[in-house]
Amino acid sequence: MRLKAIIFDWTGTAVDFGSKCAQEAIQAAFQAEGVVVTEQYLSQCHDVPASKEISAILALTEVTAQWQASHGRLPDDRNAVEISQRTEQHLLDHLTQAATPTPWLVQTLQLLKQRGLKIGSSTDCTSRIMERLALLAAEKGFTPDFWVAADQVPQGRPWPWMIFKNLEYLQICPPALTVNVGDTIADVEAANNAGAWSVAVLESSRLVGRSQPALEALPAKNRKLILQQASHQLAQAGAHVVIKNLSELPAAMDQIEKRLLNGMLPPQLARHRKVEL
Repeated sequence: MRLKAIIFDWTGTAVDFGSKCAQEAIQAAFQAEGVVVTEQYLSQCHDVPASKEISAILALTEVTAQWQASHGRLPDDRNAVEISQRTEQHLLDHLTQAATPTPWLVQTLQLLKQRGLKIGSSTDCTSRIMERLALLAAEKGFTPDFWVAADQVPQGRPWPWMIFKNLEYLQICPPALTVNVGDTIADVEAANNAGAWSVAVLESSRLVGRSQPALEALPAKNRKLILQQASHQLAQAGAHVVIKNLSELPAAMDQIEKRLLNGMLPPQLARHRKVEL
């Protein structure tokens, strides 16, 4: 058996290095409520599925204290919805920057298409954002055959429904002939829950959470430590291959294809947590 398709995550993987635009949108939404959400607070929630991230941030002791000081009461579910809506609007207003491809994406995409692979994609963004983001990204060279947003399936990651939606559209079966490329623990778990291969990207990841200039400005020792920590988290979540950036993706595909040719399937390698039903 040979690989037939690859599914890219969007922010933090294909576009928006470090998910910085997404993070800044969250920070701006909280700032409008008189609450300062630092990068440290965001990092405490980087392994939370995107659909629960706002609620997780609101539940942080420091954030709850700020909210109570500003509003005279504790935040509730209605506030989480309002902040999510404000976050979406802020991201819509800054989509041109968010659509910037991560390093090596366009070149790697060409190589993958030359191999005859179908190119899918999935995202935790809403379809409202994706309708515009996909057009902007296409102008900059990212043109997958298909995309699906989290609000187009019953549940987002780590549930596997967005991967299955891609496989249905691309007409790929079994899932083991597919590689899912992402930058978060939820991406990895979704791939494992779907029975697909998981490749995790480090440098542009949400776990690292830095812009490319900020990451490159770090002392080499610090940068290496940060990448090692993120790599460990992604491997523990069940990533079959962890790569520094997308320039290493073709080699990762070769590695996975050799496993397939040797009769190995993704579930035999996974160390993931199952979705709780």
